Amino acid sequence: MRMTKLPKPESDRRSPLSWGGFAACFVLSLAALLAPARQASSSYLELPAAPAASASQTAAPAAPVEAAGFHLLPAQKDAETARFRSQFRAEYPNEPWSALGDVTPSFVLQQGEYGGRGYGVLAEMGDIRIKQTPNTLNEAAGRGGRFALLTGNSGNRAKLETFAASGVPGASQDDLLVGATGELSLMSDSARLKTIFLSGRRALDGEGRWPSGAKKGDVLGLVAAIDPFGGRLAAEAELDYSSYDGDTADETAATRDSARRLKFGGEWGGSRYSALYERTGPRYRLLAGDGPERDSEGVAFGLGHSFELHSFDVKLSRYNDNTEKNDLSPRLYRYEGLVDYHFRGASKLPLSLQYRKRFIDSTKEPLGYLPREVEEDAVSGKLNLLAGGWDLGLRGGVSQRTDKLSRQRESSTQSVGFLPKFTAAGVTILPDLSLKRVMDYSNSQRTDQYAVNLGLNGTLLEKRLGYEVKGGYREERTGATGTGKQVVGAKVKAAYPLARFFKWLRPPTLGVKGEFKEINDRAADSRESDFSLLISLDGGTFM
Repeated sequence: MRMTKLPKPESDRRSPLSWGGFAACFVLSLAALLAPARQASSSYLELPAAPAASASQTAAPAAPVEAAGFHLLPAQKDAETARFRSQFRAEYPNEPWSALGDVTPSFVLQQGEYGGRGYGVLAEMGDIRIKQTPNTLNEAAGRGGRFALLTGNSGNRAKLETFAASGVPGASQDDLLVGATGELSLMSDSARLKTIFLSGRRALDGEGRWPSGAKKGDVLGLVAAIDPFGGRLAAEAELDYSSYDGDTADETAATRDSARRLKFGGEWGGSRYSALYERTGPRYRLLAGDGPERDSEGVAFGLGHSFELHSFDVKLSRYNDNTEKNDLSPRLYRYEGLVDYHFRGASKLPLSLQYRKRFIDSTKEPLGYLPREVEEDAVSGKLNLLAGGWDLGLRGGVSQRTDKLSRQRESSTQSVGFLPKFTAAGVTILPDLSLKRVMDYSNSQRTDQYAVNLGLNGTLLEKRLGYEVKGGYREERTGATGTGKQVVGAKVKAAYPLARFFKWLRPPTLGVKGEFKEINDRAADSRESDFSLLISLDGGTFM
């Protein structure tokens, strides 16, 4: 997924997506401004609103949340008084040594919220997370800012949000992602309408000019959802359009395509069900992040039920590519079935099992293409033994992939993990050991992976000081001389509330966070190490 560039300022071109996005956002913003006042909620920008918290809950620090919903401190009981809140957040990978490749760096974010009776405004700046729908922007992180406005009353709300970020994964550091969304929620979320407009462009150069010959793209998404029976029967429909120009300097027109999705689902008693249809065109392109699989169409069904001692879920799906039936390409069909079972008959011995079956079949192969017929099987399970402060977990799984035409196995995987846990006197110890072997029969290659981790967390100083210490080692071996990789990592974190020294409405927390990671790549004959230490002041209401 790549970010794109807007045309030169002197250009007067406007795509239908641009005009459609601006018009939709203007209509929704006008509705937001004209909506009558509403009672203040626990978070002015939270959809739906939550009940007001008690005084003890107000004093507690806010937990980390995703950027899709800003769960800041609960409002005071006096809904007539306008209030301002601020919050500083910093997050880090839980286990930076768990992956053999690069680890996404941590981010910091400053948020400010102002709200009164029936309205709320939020602004944030820093390393923001942007999350929309899977067909428009699944989730991306970049450096920039966001502004949001929420208003409404009597179960009806309107929300307008704008944002801009650079350095989003899938794009270069010079690319920008800008967007605006407008959302209407009616009858206490019984019906929701949302418009999403995103645009990608290249940033200005040092002299304030647009670079020539860059890429440009727009995405417009329309979402409608209804839930009239409180979760028993809900439906959601989405229609998306994309426009992508790989080079704005040439005369080639931008490529345009669409994606659509229709989903039904709900729960009734202990039963649950779902049905999904989706189609994505072959020229549908997103601006950044992971998007839906292009040139794909299919349906999926799910059914499950929970009994007193047992629960199960069954899922079936069928997808195919070559949606436009191009005679120069074959059509691949993918069939998949999944059975997930949980047993709770023994309270101290919970068990879960899963079986997955998948077929890949090709039809209408043109001249020069070989037919394909592949079968995949996978079985996995997890067993826990609960005894006092001990939680002894054991998990494992096997899978294989077979070419049915040649009647030969292509690959196989075996894995096993031992995950014990011990808790006593406010201290938790978390060691774990995992082994994994992957066999590639087509290349006669075997890859073994070994991982050992140890974690320790708890509280000190009468439960005021919380701490966490983790360390781990991971090695990958291929059996060939001069290949493989070793990773060593460690992490330490501590947090102490400053309520005894500061009489703020919500006391801040003084935190210390440190990380270390070293990678030894024998194949590349290189060794890299990273170390970081951060002292932060989190939380705290300053006004």
